[in-house]
Amino acid sequence: MDYYLINGAELHVEEFVLADDHTAIAIDCTSAEAAMRIRREPALARSISREEASAAFGVLPAQLSDRHPLPYAPLVLTDAEPLYRTLFAGRLSTVDDLILAWEMMPSDEPNVAGVARRTGAEWRLRDIGPGVAWAVDLTASPDRAADLLPDIRTTARRFGLIPVTVERFS
Repeated sequence: MDYYLINGAELHVEEFVLADDHTAIAIDCTSAEAAMRIRREPALARSISREEASAAFGVLPAQLSDRHPLPYAPLVLTDAEPLYRTLFAGRLSTVDDLILAWEMMPSDEPNVAGVARRTGAEWRLRDIGPGVAWAVDLTASPDRAADLLPDIRTTARRFGLIPVTVERFS
């Protein structure tokens, strides 16, 4: 589960609901309205750890009572290895620190801040909304993507980004 502090006072808890192909089809959350609000205005929220949430608010929700459906339409064009795009709202605390955390190499591609390569996978950090929206494009087999996508979301959250959705292109 992901924990957010909204306006320094309100706790919001959420978790992506994933389809069999690892794309996001919904967000289970404490409030669908709050989930959309922090994506429209990411500066309102700060990602916090479960430990911080528990220390500040005591008992945390065991179940999430609200569901916000997301558009779902995987785009399958070829039999090539799929590309998973995770969209993020918000400003990075520092681009360089995220690039370092992912051990990315610099890129000459337009709007690509860096490229990371691991066994059987490659991902690119893209600036898609001049400093306020980002995407991570992961090319990997579905099994490898299942391992990497949660880590990509978690690491990006640590640097101030709020995951919006996960899409798949082939």
